[in-house]
Amino acid sequence: METVKPIMLIVRPSGRAKDDVETCRRTGWQAEVLSPIEIETDEASLKRLPEMYARADAVFWVSPTAVETAVPYLNLSDGIKMHIAVGQGSRRALERCFGRTVIAPHDGNDSEAVLRLPVWNSLPEGARVLFVRGHGGRDFLMNALQEKGFRTEVAEVYFRRHKPLNFQNFQTENIAAAYITSTELVRLLFGQLPPRFSRFFKSLLYFTHHPRIAEALKREGVCSVETVPTLEAALSHSSISVSDGMVFPGTSNQ
Repeated sequence: METVKPIMLIVRPSGRAKDDVETCRRTGWQAEVLSPIEIETDEASLKRLPEMYARADAVFWVSPTAVETAVPYLNLSDGIKMHIAVGQGSRRALERCFGRTVIAPHDGNDSEAVLRLPVWNSLPEGARVLFVRGHGGRDFLMNALQEKGFRTEVAEVYFRRHKPLNFQNFQTENIAAAYITSTELVRLLFGQLPPRFSRFFKSLLYFTHHPRIAEALKREGVCSVETVPTLEAALSHSSISVSDGMVFPGTSNQ
C-alpha cells in the first residue's frame, strides 16, 4: 500500500511561507499554503527609512517581514544602535542579515514580553526608538515607551493586502493540521470559508505561537488548538493523530 505524507496547512502570506515549506519538506511533511493576506512594500516609506534610521538610538523590529523588507535599504554596519526584535523569529532573521546579536525576549513574542526586557533601563531617558513595522499595530509598546520618556518614530514599510481565497479545487484529504500566525489571518480565513468546508476547518487541529491567536481560533468555533514556540515543534507534536494510509515522520502505520 502506497504511503502518503501528512500535509501541514500553512496560513500566512505566501512571501513568508517559503521557510515553512522547507521546514515541512525537511521533516518529512508536505506543506500547503493558504494566503488570505499578501505583503506589498511601501516604497515611499522605504525611501525615508535611512534618514529615520540615522536619527534612532534603538530600533525595534516588529516581524521577520519588517526585517526582510527594510534591511536592503539600510547600512547596518555602524555597530552602535541597539536592535530589539519582537521574538526569536525576527531575531534570527535580523542576525542573518548583519551577524550581530539582537535583543529579543525568551519568554514570549509580543509587545508585553518586549516591554519586560532590561534593555529599556540601559537606554537614556529621551532616547529615540524607531519602530520598523507594517501599517498599523504595536501601539501598546509605543505608548508604554513614551510613558517611560522615550521618543518614538514609526517606519511603516509594508501593507497587508487582503486576498480572496479560491476553494474551487481545494482538497481536504491528508491535511493533518494547520499552522497560523496572526489573529487577522484567523479572521480572514474563517470569513471566506464556503459552507461545505466550515465543519472541516473547525475540526482541524491548529498550531500557533501566541495565546491571542489561539483565542481567536476558539472564537471561530475551533475545538483543537495548541500553542507552540515554532513550526518545528508543531510538526513533532504528539497530539497529531495518524490517519489510515498516512505515515507520519517517526511513526509507522498500525
